[in-house]
Amino acid sequence: MRRKIAFLGIDLGTTGIRAILADEKGSGSIIASRSIGVEASFIESESEKQSEQNPKEWEPALFNVLKPILASLDQHQLEAITVDSTSGTILPVDRDGNPLHNALLHNDIRAHDEADFISSHTNLIMQPTFALSKILWMKRHNSRLFDQTYKFIHAADYLKGLISGDFETSDFSNAVKTGYDLSEYKWPDCIEGVLEIPVEKLPGVVKTGEVVGELKQSIRDEFGIRNRVLLVAGATDSTTSFFSSGARAKGDWNTTLGTVLGIRGITESFIRDPEGLIYAHRHPEGYWLPGAASNTGGEALRMFFKDDIKEYDRKIENLPPTGALVYPLARKSEKFPFHNLDAHGFIIADLCDPVSLFKAFLEGAGFLERMIYDKIREIGYAVGDRIFSMGGGAYSTPWMNIRAAILKRPIIRAKEVETAFGSAIIAASGVHYENLTGAIEHMVKEDLVVEPDGEISAEYDELYGRFIQECRKRNFF
Repeated sequence: MRRKIAFLGIDLGTTGIRAILADEKGSGSIIASRSIGVEASFIESESEKQSEQNPKEWEPALFNVLKPILASLDQHQLEAITVDSTSGTILPVDRDGNPLHNALLHNDIRAHDEADFISSHTNLIMQPTFALSKILWMKRHNSRLFDQTYKFIHAADYLKGLISGDFETSDFSNAVKTGYDLSEYKWPDCIEGVLEIPVEKLPGVVKTGEVVGELKQSIRDEFGIRNRVLLVAGATDSTTSFFSSGARAKGDWNTTLGTVLGIRGITESFIRDPEGLIYAHRHPEGYWLPGAASNTGGEALRMFFKDDIKEYDRKIENLPPTGALVYPLARKSEKFPFHNLDAHGFIIADLCDPVSLFKAFLEGAGFLERMIYDKIREIGYAVGDRIFSMGGGAYSTPWMNIRAAILKRPIIRAKEVETAFGSAIIAASGVHYENLTGAIEHMVKEDLVVEPDGEISAEYDELYGRFIQECRKRNFF
């Protein structure tokens, strides 16, 4: 009897490694799932600007995740593996892939001066959290380490190397924050010419979904895997999770409701907005994946409502629109749909009970989301007639109803939105399906579709207009 085909996705996050084994039908048949923390890898620092992990601690965690999954392949044939990781995390390695220093994580901000230098002396726009800024920081502050480094690689590249032996190849999604030119598909000349960073110290770059190697023979032998298992180039964690949302056509956009509110879409071209609020990754089929994030989101809900969120969420379902105006910011500053370091949250409400105030917070986040998509259209992007949604907030049905009414669009939640599952989709796209779009169509299943209520939408239209006015009164934009 022919064995079923399986694909493995591995996600290295800040606090742990997760792996999901899925068949070609995807979220309909998650075969196995394992995760383990990587707390032992954290490096204490006296500086709040520095955030490091010891990558040597990732290796035992990786194999502790893989062993039970690879041991459960009796009825399935593993065909491909893809690894994703946090965007902007970088580490130096020697010629054999051995780490020469701790990994500088995605939230490390020590390279502030280097980011300013790159942005002012080249046509690249860099932030301190970007990998290229950190590489320049190493060059300036530890020249001996810089000279000893064979390659500066991303976290996903390192894990891929541990199971394939190839530490020299990266994908064009992880390479974005290292300065890779997604239009010309090359490292720009300014990296070597202006920053004096030899491009030989950077990895070779391929598109997401390309085959880049195969699982080590020693690992295959250990688990009795007789067939070749291919390694397929992945993407950053946020890009990977976007693919698991079900978004797959031009004009599709996804909103992720987590600590903050992030958006990403699929477009024919990348449009540079004059304010520089939008950045973009590249789709392996040639499309662009513009995105951005607001500072509003779950952080503000947790700050105001703490452990009562689930209780209040159950109680608001049948409440009418509150009529209140809330900008749910936990701290000063906003970065999208406008950039304003002095922006602050506000509450304009004649409400006495916390349940109604909780709904007003959700409505406020919905108004921000509508502002974001209005800004997207103002920049010149098309927004389709549906919005996909992920993150913890997407599991609140009342919030989904509020958002659908405010956005006047159906909102779709997929059944399985784990980042590691997105990597399994990418793995399947590289060896089993014609392309990534085909893999998403076959593997992602809809779990919930929320249609907008026309009458409530009309009420929210009026409130949204007042919300915009209140933002203008405060000179937010």
